[in-house]
Amino acid sequence: MTSAEPPIVIVNRDAQEVRATDSRQLRRGDDFLAAARYMIRFHPKAGATTLRLAAAFATRAHRNRDGHVAFNVTATMRELGVSRRTVLNHARYLRELGLIAWVEHGSKRNALRTRHGATWQPGHGYRGTATLYALLAPPRWDRAQGHRIRGRGYQDRLIGYTPTGRTRAIAAARRAPHTVRRASRSRGRCTPSVAPTSRSTRLQEGGRDLHYTRRIRSARRRERFTPGQCADAITLTQRLQREVWWLREACPRRTAYALRPLIRLGWTWQDLAEELACWGVPPYLRDPAAYLHHEITRRRQHGDLPPADRPSARAPRADEDGLRHQSMLRERHRRHDPAWQRYAHQLRPALRAQLADVRDSIRRQEETATVYRPVLREDEETFLASLPEQTWSDAPTPRQIYAARAHRQPPVRGWRTRETEPDWQRRLQDEAAAVRACEALRMSLQGPPAAGAGP
Repeated sequence: MTSAEPPIVIVNRDAQEVRATDSRQLRRGDDFLAAARYMIRFHPKAGATTLRLAAAFATRAHRNRDGHVAFNVTATMRELGVSRRTVLNHARYLRELGLIAWVEHGSKRNALRTRHGATWQPGHGYRGTATLYALLAPPRWDRAQGHRIRGRGYQDRLIGYTPTGRTRAIAAARRAPHTVRRASRSRGRCTPSVAPTSRSTRLQEGGRDLHYTRRIRSARRRERFTPGQCADAITLTQRLQREVWWLREACPRRTAYALRPLIRLGWTWQDLAEELACWGVPPYLRDPAAYLHHEITRRRQHGDLPPADRPSARAPRADEDGLRHQSMLRERHRRHDPAWQRYAHQLRPALRAQLADVRDSIRRQEETATVYRPVLREDEETFLASLPEQTWSDAPTPRQIYAARAHRQPPVRGWRTRETEPDWQRRLQDEAAAVRACEALRMSLQGPPAAGAGP
């Protein structure tokens, strides 16, 4: 396809998402920059500034293993020396060309609050959610380069080259300067699993390499971790990270590797959380996995942790499958089954019969019991008008007067007899004596006054 053909510009914003794009994923910044140089010609508004923005994205590709780039508008403005509107416009041109796609839209939502969850506190601070772009290879660029692609969309994979593409790739590899390849080999940034150590750096004694002696090999002989065990160790570490605050930002894989000496001895994540919670950790820990590896080695040398060849005296493994719980239930049933059978066949019927008899007797007593309740037989005003003239200090109600008469009790308190009666003085004296007696009884029941109390 030549540049004379009409350009294909993706105007629909929904098609500029990772889940809907037709371009395949790229992880290397060099490949993305090469695709951008080829695709720039197909957009009517793209130009040198668009290529500069693509180069800025390419330099950040190595920070993420999936080739995702965080788009900071302010930092990009300072880097390119252009305005905010210019940066946003040229990012749109790259999206319309299929070179980048949205992985996540930026917002002012606090990403730290989402990361910490229920343990978030105001002291954790604020960090907005950044816009994430995925670096892509458009299908038009793959066809121009002679790439053979399997699949469709973001999950496409490069599986080979056409004859023209193979010739083009060989020529590009030969044009690469030798200084660049030599510099890449001499950087020494590969991990030990990729770049083995040289023989000159190994310790030697008597002209022999200690790496191949029987003593060293016997010391290094230990049970290897299978892929399943590695996966279980990573899962255990992820559970542990929810409990130990200084491990939450650490890489689960590196942390699981540092914890292998204890995991091999049968430590569960509950045991590890209990142990790590007692460690005095610096407040600003840069590399938790390295600190964990150093502390485990040091504590094992000082006897604070069991060595590798000694079984751990910790609690038994967690009952993940529920086998111990099921055996406990069977043992409890075996022990208590005779008592339950005796209760069910002998004691329970008799207890139920006694309970029924008690309920029946209570019900019969309630039905036969008579409670006298005096009832007003006339209006209150009519009743008071029918009474003789009396002196009232605290007039009782008609219900109280009827109750006193029905139960043959003296008049209620507040009733005063007429002074015209011959024995009214004696009744007043009896009432005063009763009041004094009740007051003396009340004082005797309360006891003598406490020392220092007022009159």
